[in-house]
Amino acid sequence: MSQKISTTFKNRHVITITDEAWNEVQSVAKKLGISVSELLEKIGYGELVVIDSEELEDLVDTIDGLEGLLDVKENGTVSWERVKAELGA
Repeated sequence: MSQKISTTFKNRHVITITDEAWNEVQSVAKKLGISVSELLEKIGYGELVVIDSEELEDLVDTIDGLEGLLDVKENGTVSWERVKAELGA
């Protein structure tokens, strides 16, 4: 991941959030191997994107659908009659 090099000095800022939210922010930073300060800077510089979980789920569903279409294009489809015959129905 590229890093934006800033020539400005960091200043102390105060934010007010719940303890639970702070713990989650710290957890995300730890998973990424960076400090909370670095996490917030990456978000601020657009180097790290925050996406709504529902939007992410929609994106995953879209990818799954496209993979299904690609599979049909590569492998074709199976008729309902064939499925019934294979199941002995």
